[in-house]
Amino acid sequence: MARGAVLIVGGTHGLGLELAKHFAGKDGEVIVTGRDPQRAAAAAREIGHGTRGLGFDLAEPAKIAPALKDVGPLHHLVLAAIERDENKIRDYDVSRALRLVTLKLVGYTEVVHALHPSLGTDSSILIFGGGAKDKPYGGSTVVTTVNAGVQGLVRTLVMELAPIRVNAIHPGIVGDSPYWSA
Repeated sequence: MARGAVLIVGGTHGLGLELAKHFAGKDGEVIVTGRDPQRAAAAAREIGHGTRGLGFDLAEPAKIAPALKDVGPLHHLVLAAIERDENKIRDYDVSRALRLVTLKLVGYTEVVHALHPSLGTDSSILIFGGGAKDKPYGGSTVVTTVNAGVQGLVRTLVMELAPIRVNAIHPGIVGDSPYWSA
């Protein structure tokens, strides 16, 4: 990892935090982000090994590039942020829908836009979607839609950023999630 840092957007909890712990203490810097700067700093302290925390909200894309301006060369970029939303058609909430679409599609894209100069030809980008892309559930109207959008985003980035590797994973609900017991 001497080729650059690992930056994990959504690295303050869940799978993002576990990935940060995996990379911490290896040859490069680990940077975790979250929408709350204090939570990002606390996660960085918990991870240790010089991990740095940054705070910005993906649903406020105009603030993303300024928040990332001091990030140096990157070897791995992981976009793992998520906000749960149960937005059923009968009770559809446009504000919540817009926030999630902005966060996961516009916000993810703006992170890549802001950081692509920091990526080398041997760098990689991993983008988290979600299992609802293929297995919708009641109330997953927006979640299913944005996770399908992640797949389209990845296909475009593969073409535009080659030879940088760009992949998506679409995990289901994991055991430490409050949704696991639901």
